[in-house]
Amino acid sequence: MTVNLTLKRWLVRLRHLPQRSRGTIALWIGAAAVGVLAVMLAKAAEWAFAGFDTLTTRWFWWPFISLPLGGMAIVWLMRRIGPGAEGSGIQQAMAALHVADQPEIAGKLVNLKLAATKFVCIVAGLGSGFVLGREGPTVQIGASIMYACRKLFPLGDAAFRRQLILAGGAAGIAAAFNTPLAGIVFAFEELARSVEENTSGKILGAVILSGVVSMAFLGSYTYFGHIKVPGFSLSILPPLLLISVVGGLLGGAFSWLCVNPTRWLPDRVQLVRATRPYLFVACCGLLIAVCGLAAPIFGSGAEVTSKVVAGEATLAWYYLPLKFIGLLSTYLTGLPGGIFAPSLSLGAGLGSWFLPMVDPASHIKLVAIGMTAVLAAVTRAPLTSAFILMEMTDGHEMVISIMATAMIASTVARIFKTNFYHDLAERALAAVAPMPVLEHKKHD
Repeated sequence: MTVNLTLKRWLVRLRHLPQRSRGTIALWIGAAAVGVLAVMLAKAAEWAFAGFDTLTTRWFWWPFISLPLGGMAIVWLMRRIGPGAEGSGIQQAMAALHVADQPEIAGKLVNLKLAATKFVCIVAGLGSGFVLGREGPTVQIGASIMYACRKLFPLGDAAFRRQLILAGGAAGIAAAFNTPLAGIVFAFEELARSVEENTSGKILGAVILSGVVSMAFLGSYTYFGHIKVPGFSLSILPPLLLISVVGGLLGGAFSWLCVNPTRWLPDRVQLVRATRPYLFVACCGLLIAVCGLAAPIFGSGAEVTSKVVAGEATLAWYYLPLKFIGLLSTYLTGLPGGIFAPSLSLGAGLGSWFLPMVDPASHIKLVAIGMTAVLAAVTRAPLTSAFILMEMTDGHEMVISIMATAMIASTVARIFKTNFYHDLAERALAAVAPMPVLEHKKHD
């Protein structure tokens, strides 16, 4: 009883604070919660995939059961309680930013129900063996948590709601990858496309706090370990240019295929995808299982890529095409899942193709260059991709190579005239917003 009275007194005092102070407190609370949820998702996803990997090692046929049945279960769950949780989640956060002045619409794109559904489905998807990542979904989860914090201190300011979504997305990507600088760059380059003085400080604070919470549980670590490579030399330029161009074409093609499935999928397949989702996800699961018989393509690929970056493993030439098929098949099912880590894994496979061009001491460097190229091409966010690679691998010796690769690959990808997240954000907004809102946003 005494605790309840004390809590009520504190809430009354907080509600009488100046608006700016209340907003800052809401950001702090949300950022800490995002950090905790990011750690929980990371651990749950790790355990789920470890379970799948153990069963697959024991019974090679296990993916032929877990993928179809797991996919159908996830589709059922999404259709029952979580419409709007499909895909990466970054596009939903972007769409919510466009309608921050209309909370009833923004709330359909980022809310706690979607965050919970996303969390469960990501864990189930990795536990089933689908080719997906948890990092992109953490953006929607982070934005949803932060956006919900506006109810702690009711503020009618649309700019504040936008700041919450931005800060939540940035904190999510920073905590998921343990890359605070990349989280900040991502917020401005990919989510907002602009830097506002009042917003930048809030995002910086949210990213720092969520990062501190994440490191408190996981410690200071690099996602793919430490890269040990020689410094920059002119001899790396020929393979760098080749990988950048091929990576740009590969990533751009992947984005185009994902955004425009109706332009290349056969009519009969499109009909099954639209009218019989359970059959479609089961067939995609079986296709992924077949590909997984030849190469370790299941999951995000982070485990395999980490071994390659550490010099403990190599990738066969066919890893790249099989991983590409698995990732594309997973995306077409509409299951919740990110493409950041799988794209990095694709890039590692691409870099492995060019290893004969350089001496063994530079092999890891080419792998990292390939990872940068594909991620930058898929996301069309070269700065974010470069910062993610530099922070995730602690590869500060590769700053020049990584920045050059990201810029070249992103530029090459433009020939496909596809901007993955922004194109999907328009569709996500169209699914929840009335036509007048869309017309208004176009004129803006």
